Formats: sequence, structure tokens, C-alpha cells
Amino acid sequence: MSTRIYATLFLATSLAACVADGESTDDITGGGGKADGQSPVIVFGDDWRETASGTLLAGDRVRVDYDLDRLTDCRGSTNGSEVWGVTGYASFDGAAPVTFAVSKLEGGRVKPVVATVEIPASATSVDFWFAVNNRWGCIAYDSNENENYTFEVERTTAGAVLAFEADWSESQQGAIRGGAPVVLHYDPERLAECASSSGGRANWSVTAHWRVDGGAIKTLLVTRASGSELVAADPSITVPRGSELELWFSATNVYGCNAYDSNLDANYQFSIED
Repeated sequence: MSTRIYATLFLATSLAACVADGESTDDITGGGGKADGQSPVIVFGDDWRETASGTLLAGDRVRVDYDLDRLTDCRGSTNGSEVWGVTGYASFDGAAPVTFAVSKLEGGRVKPVVATVEIPASATSVDFWFAVNNRWGCIAYDSNENENYTFEVERTTAGAVLAFEADWSESQQGAIRGGAPVVLHYDPERLAECASSSGGRANWSVTAHWRVDGGAIKTLLVTRASGSELVAADPSITVPRGSELELWFSATNVYGCNAYDSNLDANYQFSIED
């Protein structure tokens, strides 16, 4: 068990998540990018060994393969159906943990689940621990004797710059790689239909929408107000491993204007290198 007191706060709800019939955490914790084996895998074996295959990269994902035989306490059944489950916890750089199920209920029996956990772009390390509980309140932990299982997260510093200019040209500087930052330079004049200001301050903005290999869509602002003008903010994103980065943009203002820059609905496609 983690020595952090907030770890216990999740236990009241984790059992329901663990034993929900047919639940898969891939749909819950996945963050875009491929789920075809490119992401690193950490195996927690029944021989009490922990093995990581591949490098954990900031902004990427990690798959957790947990052998349920590591936690044999608290098992039980009622009316012919098992009523226990195992929950995993991941704390990045000491932050409040995210939870994920490593078991599911199928046909009245608890089966293992290979969970997928998204790694924050700012992370440098992650602590894992696990808990089994049942409907009667029994709880047991697998926490490396309260030390937790710690893995380093690497960050790739070399990145790329994608520029979207006012003259409707686009350019790329540097290769896009999983785990590396990508700076988005967007000139708001491309979507000036929604330009507006009040009280000497710009009251409109441009948002980037992006995803990798058709995965989950993420958003961030690519502009900032500079008095009554809107200027490029040049934020960066960290893409996971994958093959293709897809981008499009939208502008809005306080009066309800909406405008889009989506390459005529085809979106902007950029290749991700290994």
C-alpha cells in the first residue's frame, strides 16, 4: 500500500469498477495513438518479478499486465458469482494517483485485464501499486512492502515545429517523434472571421484539435490576447508513439461566432517517425 493517505479514498468505488461485467480499461485510460503493441508493457508476474519491455516516454502510454495470482486474499463469491476485483494505481511524480482495473467479471468469474495508462507529458517517474477488495470490505495490497513499484519516464528533447501562417501556408521543421514536443505556431489571421474585442482586450481565441492514429481527440489554445489583438501563443504538445498526427483548428468569440480551419474537412496530416 502507498504511504500516501489519499490512496485509500479510491477503494470505496474501485470494487464496482473492477467487477463490472465485461469492462475494459483500454476505453477509459487510453489517450490516443496506437494500441497495437507499440506502447511499452510492464508485466507484474506471479513469480513476483516486474519486467518492463520498452521505454516509458512522457506523453505516451504504458500497458500494465498484472497477474491476479499476486493477490489471492479477499476472494469470495455469492450466488455462483465471484465478488472481488483488483485495482491498479499509478502516481506520476507523487501526484494523486489515477486508478485502472486489472480485472473484470466475465461469466461470473474474475478474469485479468491488460490495462492502458496514459503518461502525462510532464512526467519523470511513476509509482504503481495494486489492491484487491471484495463486497464485504476486505482489502489487501501489493505495494512492494509500502515502497511501491517505481519506473523512470524518459523525455525526448528534440522536437518539431508546425507552422500555420496567415497566407494559408503550412510548414514543418524537424521530425515528429513519439514522446517529443511539437510546437504549434498558428497565426490567428487565418481565422479572422471571429476576430473581436471589447474594453481594449481581444475576446476571441483559436483552439487546436489533435489526435494520433484516430485515437482520442485532445485540445489546447494556440493563441493569447495581447491587448485588443490576438497573437500566436506557440504552445507545444507531446505526441505518443504512432504513425500519423492529425490536426485541425477552430475559432470562437464571446458572441457565438464559430469558424474552422480543417483543410477542407480533410484535416492536416503529419507523419510520426519511429
